[in-house]
Amino acid sequence: MSLSGWAGLAEAVERTASEMNGQNVVNVFNGLSKLEGGAAAVSRLGWAGMAEAVERNAIEMNPQVVSNAYNGLSKLEEAAAAVSPSGWAALAEAVGRTASEMNPQNIAITYNALGKLEAAAAAVPPSGVGGLGGGGGGDGE
Repeated sequence: MSLSGWAGLAEAVERTASEMNGQNVVNVFNGLSKLEGGAAAVSRLGWAGMAEAVERNAIEMNPQVVSNAYNGLSKLEEAAAAVSPSGWAALAEAVGRTASEMNPQNIAITYNALGKLEAAAAAVPPSGVGGLGGGGGGDGE
């Protein structure tokens, strides 16, 4: 794709981030994590908008969207850097809320991402990790 094409898509991300639901956000993260030119074109304002969308939508995310949000953030350094402490806390609360409903793939994706995201891992309380089957009292099922 041309530079102007990447720039146009990046501008669209910035313009629409405030309207995105959780699934939209993780789909954008997934796509950007696979496209070299795409992530490079997103501005700081675009990443900030996406980080705000993650925080805003965390309360409504289902187990798959929670795990995919962590996965996308673990692959996009710029996006992860834009997430505030309150954003990580919101995602940590989403882990605690959805862990008992996660399937094995969701659990594996979440643990893998947490292993790459120090700020995210620090925000997840032991009870949230326990719910994923990693100790702390949950049975992981």
